[in-house]
Amino acid sequence: MDDDAIAVILQAERIIFRASWLLLEETALAGLAETRGLRRAPLEPRSDVIQLVTFDGEHIGHIRCDRAASPRGAWLAVQRPRGQPVGRYRNAQEAAEALARACGKLLPWWRSRPGS
Repeated sequence: MDDDAIAVILQAERIIFRASWLLLEETALAGLAETRGLRRAPLEPRSDVIQLVTFDGEHIGHIRCDRAASPRGAWLAVQRPRGQPVGRYRNAQEAAEALARACGKLLPWWRSRPGS
């Protein structure tokens, strides 16, 4: 096979991958559309490694488990739409909360305590 044919096949694979991702994303977000507060849903129903995060039904980003970072995994938070990383966290909930704070949806933990 020549280089041009390989390039066409690789481009087609990228298009299919992107379309698959968008379809999975639409399906997951449909289940979160009418929710209130901070919510998560797996991108792929059979795995929680990548989760979409919404706040009051608004898609604010995604979190994903990076098992290569540590045996139990570190959770990475990525803000939407820029794809800007927010940071690494010990678990999915901490990653989702950090993402919401980065988007201005939640107050920092030290300002959200009763009496503060």
